[in-house]
Amino acid sequence: MRALNRFAATAAGFPYPVAALIAVATPQPALASDWGCQVILCLATPGSPTTYAECVPPITRLWNVLALGGSFPTCTGVGIRTRETRHGYALTVTQADGSTSRYALDTRTRTVTPQ
Repeated sequence: MRALNRFAATAAGFPYPVAALIAVATPQPALASDWGCQVILCLATPGSPTTYAECVPPITRLWNVLALGGSFPTCTGVGIRTRETRHGYALTVTQADGSTSRYALDTRTRTVTPQ
């Protein structure tokens, strides 16, 4: 009987390490930083940041987040520095190679102007 109880206790703890291994091995959902990288790519598009249909959702989300007092998203490998201005933000993007791009974001008109 003691051996059966010991086996039951050991078997009961077995699913936890297996579940942890499966959780680590399976593909993970996209992270919030992916949205930040999408925003940066769309802002860098010549013309309007919503020129391409793929850019409409991330840029719309950006405007909504900023309108509610949120901050700019982050993007791994890219430095993003923001400064609040009278009618929006001044945004400086530094790439991994050291090059920089500057943008003015007007939250009233929802426009982006390269600087």
